[in-house]
Amino acid sequence: MSATGPDRRARSPLPASRGARWLREGEAVAAALLAIALLAFGLPRVAGVGWDQVGAVLAQLTVAEVGLLTAVWLAGLAVQTVALSAALPGLSHRRAFFLNITGSAVSNLLPLGGAAGSAVNYWAVRAWGFGTAAFLRWALLTNIWDVLGRLAVPALALGWFLASGTHSEALTTAGLGACATLLALVVVTVVVLREPRRVAWLGRVVDPVATLLRRLPAPGTSYSDRVVAAVASVADLVRVAWVRLTVGKLAYAVMQAVLLWLCLDLLGARPPLVVVAGAFAVERLLSLAVISPAATGIVELGMTGLLVALGTAPAPAAAAVLLYRLFVIGMEVPVGGALLGWWLLRRLRDRARARRATGPAVDPGPKGPRTPTATARRSR
Repeated sequence: MSATGPDRRARSPLPASRGARWLREGEAVAAALLAIALLAFGLPRVAGVGWDQVGAVLAQLTVAEVGLLTAVWLAGLAVQTVALSAALPGLSHRRAFFLNITGSAVSNLLPLGGAAGSAVNYWAVRAWGFGTAAFLRWALLTNIWDVLGRLAVPALALGWFLASGTHSEALTTAGLGACATLLALVVVTVVVLREPRRVAWLGRVVDPVATLLRRLPAPGTSYSDRVVAAVASVADLVRVAWVRLTVGKLAYAVMQAVLLWLCLDLLGARPPLVVVAGAFAVERLLSLAVISPAATGIVELGMTGLLVALGTAPAPAAAAVLLYRLFVIGMEVPVGGALLGWWLLRRLRDRARARRATGPAVDPGPKGPRTPTATARRSR
């Protein structure tokens, strides 16, 4: 064996890990720059006004109006805890609020940041005594209902547009696509939850891969059985919690729509309610495109473009969209970050108190109880 062989193998993981980290950091920076560029250069072009005009409209807000918007935003987060607590039996509304805002604070900072937000949620849920299976079931159900809700809003808005005679080719196309996707997801979800055995093939795909990786399940079981059991567990929970899941997500969407309407009204835009519904539908759809953190830039351009195209004054429309997004995305970062920091500090303090209460282990020394061996040695 040559002298360079072992050294090269020993050094190889380090550059790989550095390269992966640099790649992730580069992606995050690129996504943030994309969001900034879309807002800085794209929004004025879509609205047809300058940033000075948008700033002048935002400057009209009073402290009382900001307080009203804050109250509506917090009320929306509060009502969503109905759904979040339903998906994890035993989870209080207070803790559900904490999971929602802290997970969103992390997710909103990163492109495809849902994984990082889920990791924060998992950490907290495990600290509260819930198991991994319960957390995965919670994450799956809340995300399914969230996606279904985001697709349902454009479908409803399309129906409202058609009934009122309002025309928007972009919203019509998006609404029809949302209807088709929503119908397909509902059918698949219902079929899978009614017959868990239909997804046993997923486990059969995992079984040979797990054998190669030497990640075998417990004797007498298989990953196919585990998948079926997990889906059956989800189905059992859905049967008792689907009403609370639906009501919570629906109430949250209504509160966010009210927040958007208030932002438009307070800044002097005041479009018809059907147009507000259309802008909200665009936000629901485009927020799924997490190319940039929280789809920032993409959502603002789409909402502003639709409002202006349907006759809303450009400067108030752009200002209202920015104000709305500041609440639903921007406010979650400092508030959620502060709550997460407070929770971590409290846990560290509790651990320190527990260590002080128990104290260090003390060796009893020669006055301690003698073992039979020590007694026999002294007798000899």
